[in-house]
Amino acid sequence: MLVFPKIVHDASQDTIIQISNATGGRIFARCFYINGAFDPDTEQPSWNITDFQLHLTKLQPTFWVAGTGMPAVPPDNRPTELYPGPVPPVGEGFEGELRCVVVNDSEAPISRNALTGEATIINIATESTTKYRAVGIPGLPGNNGDSTLLLNEVEYTTCPRVLLFNHFFDDAPDPVLGGKITSSLTFVPCSTDIEHTLPGSANLLFDVYNEFEQRLSGSMQITCFSDVDLSSIDGLADRTRSIFNFAMQGTLVGQTRIRPSPDANTQHGHGVLAIAEEFRDSRRIGAAINLQFVGGALQSDVFVIPEPF
Repeated sequence: MLVFPKIVHDASQDTIIQISNATGGRIFARCFYINGAFDPDTEQPSWNITDFQLHLTKLQPTFWVAGTGMPAVPPDNRPTELYPGPVPPVGEGFEGELRCVVVNDSEAPISRNALTGEATIINIATESTTKYRAVGIPGLPGNNGDSTLLLNEVEYTTCPRVLLFNHFFDDAPDPVLGGKITSSLTFVPCSTDIEHTLPGSANLLFDVYNEFEQRLSGSMQITCFSDVDLSSIDGLADRTRSIFNFAMQGTLVGQTRIRPSPDANTQHGHGVLAIAEEFRDSRRIGAAINLQFVGGALQSDVFVIPEPF
């Protein structure tokens, strides 16, 4: 399973998606766009799903732009057998994730670890980019091929028990360029049920350590998708009072340990995946960061996809 936690398409941004087949044989994949953009009418994530298929020959790479997709007819007279297949464009205002699952020719999931991927988010106004690696969740020999994918160290590996984020505190002075540094975090739940339209959720605990070995803690809850500035995590009107802010911590850098909190009332697990982005001053020039993983989850997660047609 390959997970891109953040895909964006709006008036000022778009995303280039790259996927490669790392094996010596042809592979098939079922992919799902999950739109987590905020809906002002419901005050909840949109939770719109768009699915498509990819076919990649041995060692074949492919790419597309999220807002454009790939056409139904192969371009440039490309042979049909070498065309990965059509990819629908996402609508403007899309902000969410992309998941792809390796399947056989009958669309049943299989434990074949074939896919690698990267996403590049481009700010059209500033022409700046941030790029990150897609998160791979390896399949295991216990995969039984049904549409309920268990992240339980039997069918697939579990999601991380702890995510480690090494970062500058928000509004810290840039030691090279001057100005200030800010960061954001994007979270997606490991568990989600597309077949029954049930978005995943998770309670997150944050332990923040500064350079003086001082520790402060915070928490937040996410549903479906969350893209949040670092100083907004604890929900304070005054960002300088945030535990993630330089004014509060007094040191330039910190380490944040992010722990999903097990919930006895959650049937589908509590794990999360995340990426971070670090920006330089108001120009929003920066880089994307893949967080470090520590250990496996205490509670298995579940990804439920529709039955094959």
